[in-house]
Amino acid sequence: MDFLRAAAHKLGVDLDENQQAQFERYRELIELRSKQFNLTGLKTWEKIRNELFIRSLRVLSPAGGNVPTPEWFTDKRAIDIGTGAGIPGIVLKIALPELHITLVDSNQKKTNFLTEVVNALELSNTKVINGRAEELAQQNDHREQYDVVFARAVARLNELAELTIPFANIGGTVILPKSHGSEEEVEEAAAAAEILGAAPAITIPVNKPGNSPPDDMVYWMKISSTPDKFPRSNGIPHQSPIKSR
Repeated sequence: MDFLRAAAHKLGVDLDENQQAQFERYRELIELRSKQFNLTGLKTWEKIRNELFIRSLRVLSPAGGNVPTPEWFTDKRAIDIGTGAGIPGIVLKIALPELHITLVDSNQKKTNFLTEVVNALELSNTKVINGRAEELAQQNDHREQYDVVFARAVARLNELAELTIPFANIGGTVILPKSHGSEEEVEEAAAAAEILGAAPAITIPVNKPGNSPPDDMVYWMKISSTPDKFPRSNGIPHQSPIKSR
């Protein structure tokens, strides 16, 4: 836990005893449920800490730990698409208790797990939804209602554009952690992002804290409303990503 606490401190977050206990309980639940179904392939505390917890915390500082930015997230309304085991949504919620977070996944076993975590950790202002992004983004309660949209490693950027940008309000930001070397994906998704209402992507390499491989933080700022026809029906963004006007 000392290593995790030190990593968070580098990002401007000082984890108190309750937050440390929440991370410890979260880790226990991940390990327990991973033995029962395909929650994550990471089985040891070291890998869970480095690849899930610390790598998720990198979202808080695009400068790699040199310029703490957690304050920007205070009281933001955020949604995590394809959250799986709660990455990065649960991690960020523990680190930033004032964040309002909605966790979305289409896998019922995973959303059942997330509900268990939310209850066990007593996380306030945290919603879990079992559903498809394509459908939720067409609902008034979710369409263009979020200040921040996250999605981590669930698809290529040209698909993620359609699954994330419709959730962001005008002035909101989509933050997509990708493995370092995402330039081709960013270029491939540029037309889709523009059509969906986002400004050109900003990509910032991040390699700290922790000793995991470097990441690229891809940012899309929402500058205009998404056309009503997007996102398209379930599966279409994956089968036929938007290419150009």
